[in-house]
Amino acid sequence: MQHNGAESSIMSIIYKLTLSLFALSLLVFGIYGTYQLRTEAQDLRDDVEKETRLLAYSLLVSVENALRDRQTEDVQELLQQIERLKPSIDVRIYIQNHIVIRSGAESLAWPEKVEQTLQQTALDGEMKQYYFPADKPDFLVLSLPFNKISAAMPGNLAIVRSLQKMKEDLSKTKTYILWSFFSFVVFTSLLCLFLGLVYISRPLRELRQAMLAFRNSREPPEPLPVSGKDELASVRQEFNRMTAELFSAYRRLDAETQHRRQLQRALQDADKLITIGQLSAGLAHEIGSPLQIVNGRARALAKCNDDYDEVRRIANILVDQTDRITRIVQRLLEFAPRHPAEPMNCDVIAAIAEVIDMLGFEARRQGVTMTFVHPEILPLVSLNKDSVQQIVLNLLTNALAAIDNTGAITIELSRTSLSYADQTIPALKLTVGDTGTGIAPEHLSQLFEHYFTTRGRQGGTGLGLAVVKTLVTEMGGSIAAESEQGKGSLFIIHLPWRKFL
Repeated sequence: MQHNGAESSIMSIIYKLTLSLFALSLLVFGIYGTYQLRTEAQDLRDDVEKETRLLAYSLLVSVENALRDRQTEDVQELLQQIERLKPSIDVRIYIQNHIVIRSGAESLAWPEKVEQTLQQTALDGEMKQYYFPADKPDFLVLSLPFNKISAAMPGNLAIVRSLQKMKEDLSKTKTYILWSFFSFVVFTSLLCLFLGLVYISRPLRELRQAMLAFRNSREPPEPLPVSGKDELASVRQEFNRMTAELFSAYRRLDAETQHRRQLQRALQDADKLITIGQLSAGLAHEIGSPLQIVNGRARALAKCNDDYDEVRRIANILVDQTDRITRIVQRLLEFAPRHPAEPMNCDVIAAIAEVIDMLGFEARRQGVTMTFVHPEILPLVSLNKDSVQQIVLNLLTNALAAIDNTGAITIELSRTSLSYADQTIPALKLTVGDTGTGIAPEHLSQLFEHYFTTRGRQGGTGLGLAVVKTLVTEMGGSIAAESEQGKGSLFIIHLPWRKFL
């Protein structure tokens, strides 16, 4: 259907050009033919008038001489000869208003109005010439008064000439012009149609076929032949250049697409490796801290031979930490994403004290003193105990790692308030300070980013503070760090809370 539509559109161009030329030819040659017919009709009239006038003046001289000599027979014979030579001419001689001599009684049927006009003209002795009828004349009427004998015998020489022969000649001329006109228009239109088919339709059809081949093929089409220096040749040349450039661009695009796909696959593989690395690092971090506690408590348990209560306390710690490891592994096996922890009734002082107690053995081994400052009484609040302990555990672990040989860690818990949207809500302020090596100023802005660590050689993963930041954010709080290199660091946490009902 598209092919037929394109063919009809190409043909319509040729037809439009042909019809336009045909209409233009009709207009131009119609005007020219009309002008030519009018000119020819006027020329024929002028010739007839000139011939009639010449004949009339010649006859007038002869008739005057013959009438003066009273030789009417000679006049009659002259008029009869004229009738034989020019049947379309009728000659009459009027003396006053009476017909004296006529060329033939039945030669022409004069209209009554013409007869009356000639009689009056003869009576008046005037010269008169006119066509009758005026709109579509059939006769040319010419009346000449006598000159030499007008005083003794006033009269006129009247000639009435039929225009039938002139009309026949004009009709032949009109027919010839019309035939010539229509022959020229038809020939020109057919020539235009033929030339349009040869020089326009065929090149456009070839160009269209090349476009279809170019659209439906993955290989470049054969270049179109270019001949001549007209517009169509220029279009063919540009089409050949365009197809070559487009196929070159297609090849480059295919190569770039293949390269991009390979790069995407490589990025996907790298992303998988990164995910595996993150999972491994997170798992190592989440499980590593409880395992250290389990290891330390197991060592302490091995030294407790007789103190049953101490053994039981340490055993309970081991149970809690192994349960924690179990929960971590369970989340990993279920591929469950981290969800914000559900708040529950939490004794924040007891929760923090448990973490300090868990890390007490490691602190004493390093010679580090841990001090916990808190209010004597703090009501139960709606916070998640595991999240609070994870925050404190990560901060204390980092503080122990930052202290060389001996030092001190101070944990301080107090009440405060936060302002949100013109409202003041109660909050807890938790600070963890150490006397360790401190943090370089250029690293402070990167502390809470995933996998950023300054202890890579010592096994640091860069997830501890990132996890702290995530947990604090989930609970609607904020965290900030202050540090002076060589003097230690201070982490300040604000956690909004409400009393547990």
